[in-house]
Amino acid sequence: MVKAEKINEHIYRVKSPYHDIYTTTYLIKTENGNVLFDAASYPEDVSQYIAPAMSDAGIDRLDYIFISHNHLDHAGALEELMKRFPKAQILSRCPKLKEKFSAYSVTAPNDGDTVCDVLQVVTIPGHTQDAAALLDTRTSTMICGDCLQLFGIFGSGKWAANITLIPEHLEALEKLRAMPIEKVYTAHDYHPLGFVYTGREQIHAALDACIAPLVRVKELIAQHPEDTDEQIADWYNSPDLPVLGAHVVTAVRRYREFL
Repeated sequence: MVKAEKINEHIYRVKSPYHDIYTTTYLIKTENGNVLFDAASYPEDVSQYIAPAMSDAGIDRLDYIFISHNHLDHAGALEELMKRFPKAQILSRCPKLKEKFSAYSVTAPNDGDTVCDVLQVVTIPGHTQDAAALLDTRTSTMICGDCLQLFGIFGSGKWAANITLIPEHLEALEKLRAMPIEKVYTAHDYHPLGFVYTGREQIHAALDACIAPLVRVKELIAQHPEDTDEQIADWYNSPDLPVLGAHVVTAVRRYREFL
């Protein structure tokens, strides 16, 4: 039986496989309802991972399903979840997802909104426009999904830092530096710090690591001004890092004055 990994008295972590990595959902208990952060990847993830973890954590209903962004490994099992919990309110900033699930209650939360009185919505665009996190104000713990990419995901050659909305992302990172966050949990195992960052020093190191790959790409563009974006990506890539896509180079080239 799948066990729910208890990370504090309010939050449980649930891993499920996705290609050659894993993705993570989080169960959050509050006095005003239960929240599922993200919806895994495939319909079978509900019966194989989420439902057993809910049972293990003593959770028999979901009041809210918060989608950090509309990618397969974060929203893929949402339809199956809504079959089981049709009264749950979907929280998503993605217009396409709101249209797809129009038969249910879907709300687009804004930055600073609260869920169940204790969970603060934190918008962090960059990976996608709709990307958002939840900050549990009871323990200053932020669950951020893929919002913080660092250098990319451990254990894979293709899941590199994937930030294309660079000005918005840099602004969001500065916002995070000023917030009272003491612990951060991500959806994947990011290079070089893993999936959990504890204390202000490590959190700031993670924020720095979100910028470092972009700055490195900017430097390579300056060093090789005649090269294509694909060639710049080749200069960047090494066996020690997840493989960076040329589309990130394109974004850096467009927004390099911000770096």
